[in-house]
Amino acid sequence: MKKSEKIKFVILFIFMFTVVTVSGYTPGSNEVGVSETSTVQSTGEQYPFVTFSSENSTIKVPWPQEENPVPPYSEEEKELLVDEAKQEIIRLFPELDENTLDNVSWGRLYCSGYIVPAIVFSDVLDLSKVEERRAIYKYYDQNDPRTVNVIYDPERKTIGRYGPDGFGMDGDDEAIISVDEAEEHALKFYKKMVGEEYYEEHKDEFYIARRDYDDDLFLDLDICTTYKGVVYFEDHSSVNYDMRLDTVNNYFDTRRDPDALSQITTLSPEPHITIGEAKEILEERLKENNGGSEVDIEYCQRYQYYYYPNLQWLDEPYYMDIEDGYVTNPLKIIWELPYITPNGRMHYGIIDAHTGEIIDI
Repeated sequence: MKKSEKIKFVILFIFMFTVVTVSGYTPGSNEVGVSETSTVQSTGEQYPFVTFSSENSTIKVPWPQEENPVPPYSEEEKELLVDEAKQEIIRLFPELDENTLDNVSWGRLYCSGYIVPAIVFSDVLDLSKVEERRAIYKYYDQNDPRTVNVIYDPERKTIGRYGPDGFGMDGDDEAIISVDEAEEHALKFYKKMVGEEYYEEHKDEFYIARRDYDDDLFLDLDICTTYKGVVYFEDHSSVNYDMRLDTVNNYFDTRRDPDALSQITTLSPEPHITIGEAKEILEERLKENNGGSEVDIEYCQRYQYYYYPNLQWLDEPYYMDIEDGYVTNPLKIIWELPYITPNGRMHYGIIDAHTGEIIDI
């Protein structure tokens, strides 16, 4: 991929992520359709599937289900929360201009398939590495080298998003640190964000997934949550690290309450069908959808990841069983099977790792 093409891709990625962050996301149908629940059944002993009815379930979904949740605070509480948010922002980003934190509003934060009320600080001036940024952002206002938005989640008491609205990169930019150094620095930043005590308590439960670009100018580090050794489909934080400046460019935190997740993650972490059997189930369905002819596919990694586990807990609300705000079935454990078709398009098959049911294609 040429450097100019990479630049366009990065710009497009930042734009799309910003749109998703503001508007929310609802998975839709890909070009390969799923007709009905799969009739392919695995053989042998089935793992017990713990169920909860909406009448007797005490596991209430710990996040709002409304599309546009209203902040559940009085005006006095809102003022206190805004002050609290400002203190946390300055603690974590001391080089932000505190005087520019007054452009504040109540909005929302897209967070792993659900939306929460949040405090939005817009057009905050970032004074870090000013001269270095001016040398790189040649098409930006030289008197305003970088402004960022900071979104604070008052329920989790954490910054849910930090980063710029726009994006600038010149074709002659060069990295000043290696990918491995960037990963180390990004992880150090994450520890600061969540607190050393929290990180040390949960570090054995994290799965570190790396994404970066061939020209080694940016690195995306995902700190993913696991439970019983299996990674969650959605629950993670992401640090986008700028290796030209040796600093954080973007940060997203989509972690949920780990205690709430553990209550609905009650099935066995051991798959009953192998990944090979899951692929056979997927390929048979693709063949059926293609009029009985074989479909030429190539299995691959999740998009832009160097490696991401195929076995996952399916914690995306779109796929969860929720009635009246209560979880009626525990999270499924699935095989996620990314694959590419001859036209170069990437698709994903999601197969229940206990039953062999096709959940989505």
